[in-house]
Amino acid sequence: MMYSLDEVGLIPADISSIEHRADVNPFIQSPFGGEKLPVFVAPMTCILDSSNICTFSQSMFEPIMPVRPGWDRLILPNGSRWLGWQAVTLDEFINMFVSCNAREDIKHYILIDVANGHMEKLFKVVKDAKQEYGDNLVVMVGNIANPNTYIECCKARVDYVRVGIGGGSGCTTSVQTGIHASIPYILEGIKGAKNLINNYEVSAELGMKIYSNPEIANIKGFRTKVVADGGINTIAKAIKCLALGADYVMMGKCFAECEEGTIGPIKYMDPTGNKSFVAHNLYYGQSSERGQIDRFGKVKSNPEGTDCWIPVTTNLVTFTTQFEAALRSAMSYCGAKTLDEFIGKVHYEYMSASEFSAYMK
Repeated sequence: MMYSLDEVGLIPADISSIEHRADVNPFIQSPFGGEKLPVFVAPMTCILDSSNICTFSQSMFEPIMPVRPGWDRLILPNGSRWLGWQAVTLDEFINMFVSCNAREDIKHYILIDVANGHMEKLFKVVKDAKQEYGDNLVVMVGNIANPNTYIECCKARVDYVRVGIGGGSGCTTSVQTGIHASIPYILEGIKGAKNLINNYEVSAELGMKIYSNPEIANIKGFRTKVVADGGINTIAKAIKCLALGADYVMMGKCFAECEEGTIGPIKYMDPTGNKSFVAHNLYYGQSSERGQIDRFGKVKSNPEGTDCWIPVTTNLVTFTTQFEAALRSAMSYCGAKTLDEFIGKVHYEYMSASEFSAYMK
């Protein structure tokens, strides 16, 4: 049975030696320098573009430049080139790293942003590109919703994989197609896939061959990092994803609520009827009509997304403070001083809907 993140409850450690939240380190080292929280800013054209991506990159979160027609999106307003994470289509990736022999003496961080991360072609081209470029190419793929696909990611040397289909507030894929797996279900399944790989390696050392797939033996300890993505619209849900085994989370709506994420149309609305007008940001999925026009200049396929007006209620500084404080607190309850001690190592149980309602104030 599938349970939602709402129905997950994290259980504190039997006893924790952590006396102060300051003893907890909730950060990871960014490949671009400095410390970050384990959060990617979703590559959504309603949140990010070349005008504000440097602002996000200077925050405690890691932004990804969205797909847009033409590569002028990589040139920033000051004329410099964006060298952080970039989202590309599968065709763009093939043209850049498979068909083209031109090399640049820089390290590329690429998200192949496709709707169906289960395509065999996707893993083939990544494997070919990684063999050619090696460590100079860091690749994220997705989205996937079958835990067994995680093993294919490891075999292809995928560095990061986004997990979750149809869960985003601007995505209607699951509504239209019925394709869906909850984030807890996927993360639990990936734990099983990792155990399969580990057990194969241990058995091989003992001279025992208990699995028939020889390609698993060739992974040799390689581990694709997991990025939980879709419907993670609260800090608590993000923390639960990390506790369940995600290395990172990807968030969109929360950043649409930040002042820095307002790059599109703004509407001032009076939600209370007391003439207290609040700015609202137009938020939409990348497979919606608006999202497809942003990405491709036209509607290419049946839209699987919607749009809505999101109240702008916070900013990056406030959201960072809230996220860091909540993550430090959760880690201290669980006796984890570092993210390595927290991610995937927390005991949790599922609760009933009524229990969730009881504590959700």
